[in-house]
Amino acid sequence: MTYLNKDQRREEILQAAMRVALKEGFSGMTVRRIAAEAGVAAGQVHHHFASIGELKSQAFIHLIRELLDVEIVPATAGWREKLHAMLGSDENSLEPYIRLWREGQILAERDSEIKGAYILTMEMWHQRTVAIIKAGAGDKVFILKDTAENIAWRLISLVCGLDGIYMLNIGGMDDAAFNKHLDKLISLELN
Repeated sequence: MTYLNKDQRREEILQAAMRVALKEGFSGMTVRRIAAEAGVAAGQVHHHFASIGELKSQAFIHLIRELLDVEIVPATAGWREKLHAMLGSDENSLEPYIRLWREGQILAERDSEIKGAYILTMEMWHQRTVAIIKAGAGDKVFILKDTAENIAWRLISLVCGLDGIYMLNIGGMDDAAFNKHLDKLISLELN
């Protein structure tokens, strides 16, 4: 084991937890599995994190922040394209993150630490969506008929609902239908 200071070791364990989460989900995030991934003794995990719940929550928040930071469209893309990318993407490489977010939603019902992390990530998504809407309105691309905050929550709600229908394979909800519904609501809300 390489000598690392406390902060470096904590970060190494957190990064290991994030890798495990992406590969195996929350259920794979055991102290033993994360310690093995980090190449440390299980006691090191307990030393650096108050609980496995804290570690899972921190890993989840960091991963969702990574997901929200992914630039799916180029910086030169239009505001509508940027908004669509923030709300829904066909980018297959993001699927492990989306799977984890779905799992977090389910676990939030019975795990207060995951619930807190899930709420925080939803607020992060909302803030990013609001920023895009406001920037698009500032450039006169979007016409606001309500506050950017309210519009963002409605768009996010639609995406969450469509995702549930998509996952259950109801009514022919595929990528094309998902995108059609999202585009329709963006037009209704912002044109």
